[in-house]
Amino acid sequence: MNKIEYKVLIADDSELSIKIISEVLEILGNKVNLYSAKDGKDACEQANKIIPDLIIMDVLMPVMNGIDAIKKLRKNSLTSEIPIIVLSATESLESAYEAGANDFILKPFNRFELLIKVRSALHLVQKIKEIKLQKSILEKNHLEVTRQRDEIALQKKDIVDDIRYSKRIQKAIFPTDEYMQETIPRHFILNMPRNIVSGDFYWAGRIEDLRIIAVGDCTGHGISGAFMTMAGIAFLNEILSKKIAVKANEILFELRKLVMKLLKQKGEQGEAADGLDISLVIIDEKNKKIQFAGANNLFYRIANGELNSIKGDRMPIGIHLNFDKPFTNHDIEINKGDLIYLFTDGFADQFGGPRNKKFRYKQFQELLLKIHTMEMDEQKEILSRTITDWMGDNEQIDDILILGFKV
Repeated sequence: MNKIEYKVLIADDSELSIKIISEVLEILGNKVNLYSAKDGKDACEQANKIIPDLIIMDVLMPVMNGIDAIKKLRKNSLTSEIPIIVLSATESLESAYEAGANDFILKPFNRFELLIKVRSALHLVQKIKEIKLQKSILEKNHLEVTRQRDEIALQKKDIVDDIRYSKRIQKAIFPTDEYMQETIPRHFILNMPRNIVSGDFYWAGRIEDLRIIAVGDCTGHGISGAFMTMAGIAFLNEILSKKIAVKANEILFELRKLVMKLLKQKGEQGEAADGLDISLVIIDEKNKKIQFAGANNLFYRIANGELNSIKGDRMPIGIHLNFDKPFTNHDIEINKGDLIYLFTDGFADQFGGPRNKKFRYKQFQELLLKIHTMEMDEQKEILSRTITDWMGDNEQIDDILILGFKV
């Protein structure tokens, strides 16, 4: 056994017994602090003070015998678990066990038997101490983990609260429902952010008889994407208010310059390719025309039951190999009742279905053709339900935004 310090209380009114027991304990080779009591009452008082590791208790003692002392020790929460070896005649053993003794040695006792029983008791005490120490460490670690968990939960709550407030700010920057209704009376907007705030945005503006609608998809999603949506909307408002450009492709060109300036993009090696993709249309109902320009985005038009897709230029609003190249302006004739759909790539790129594949644009087109004759609110509901069912247990991988309106 390792050199371990123990406290042993011997309760016996016989000086000879105490001497013999002390000699036996020296053989163990451990540092043992011995305490002695002359009777059961004295033993209880000392045990309450020193909390020994082991008590060796004689049964027959004056003032208070060993049986009553054991009963009292077991009722005391400080001493209730201390192992007790009883020194007794045979007829007292049953009473000793009933009182709470752990082991016994018959008097007159054999030194070797005493040595074995004391050694076993102290070994058990040491194991219990080790277990209690391990339990204490585990409880301490558990408390620390709990504290860290609670701290993280509080931090998360603060972050989520901040993001929810950011959502309110983002919503305030988006065009109001009333403004959208005035600009395109028959429309729907399906806006499903991946996180609380979105990297996708929609925008509307008016210049005299012209109405301008845009749907953008900024780099990233969540907070990073939301910052870019605010910049994109602010720049479009600036371009419109200053009448810097009045054609769809010119608006995108000016928007690109402003985004590059904001992000300090100069076309140098190693620059971050942040920015946004966008579809923008200018509706001229008077002349029955729509202008369309797109940066990595396309738009759909359904007329007479046929869907026509027009692709934008394969370059973003931001730094690119051809960042000084103008965007293409598409002039499209329209008729009353035609449907226009602007959207980001989140719907078509969402994984799900029976084979866990992307929804894809072809299936998206087929769905629009199937529902385009329905009311706008019904179309939105079907699109929302379809992509949610398709997603199943999969995570939403990107922000989803679809804006549809009838000319």
